[in-house]
Amino acid sequence: MDSELQQLISLCIKQDRKAESALYKYCFTKLMPICNKYYKSKDDSVEQLNKTYLKILNNLSKFDETKSFDAWIKTIAVNTIIDEFRVNNKRNALFIDKDYEEAALNYHSFNLNEAEAKLTADDIQVQIQKLPDSSKMVFNLFTVDGYSHKEIGEMLGINEGTSKWHLNNARKILKKKLIDMFPQLKEREKQA
Repeated sequence: MDSELQQLISLCIKQDRKAESALYKYCFTKLMPICNKYYKSKDDSVEQLNKTYLKILNNLSKFDETKSFDAWIKTIAVNTIIDEFRVNNKRNALFIDKDYEEAALNYHSFNLNEAEAKLTADDIQVQIQKLPDSSKMVFNLFTVDGYSHKEIGEMLGINEGTSKWHLNNARKILKKKLIDMFPQLKEREKQA
């Protein structure tokens, strides 16, 4: 860890307000992309980042300086997002939205190579944001953050099979959205 960041952390532990503001700016640039993966609106992302920052600030004295600070704050961010998800979605997190269920059942597979050249990461991110919350959470944890279904199940309080179902559901919905984005693929599927 560089000495400037180390000094900033030391000042924050001593409750130096300017240092806390500087650390917030540092954390904002590192954590906002993570929050944006899990929340549809910027306001929700910022709210989650603020909750994460408070946890970081309150636990700075526990940080092991021999470890990566960036990895530590990213872990706190993901865990805070998961905690928030559990609290806010305990009752309805695993209910399937009928529109999404219908879309998932009516998808057709297609050759992604044709669409690849026209598809951007932003296009995919927009479609991921439109997924049902539970499926989006599992999709991001599995495909982006690299957690196993067992780990996801433990984090979200669901079984492995449910985690796998949500991942499969997210993939089906994304395929359907891609077919809708590329009409030539829809026509090709009708001919097949």
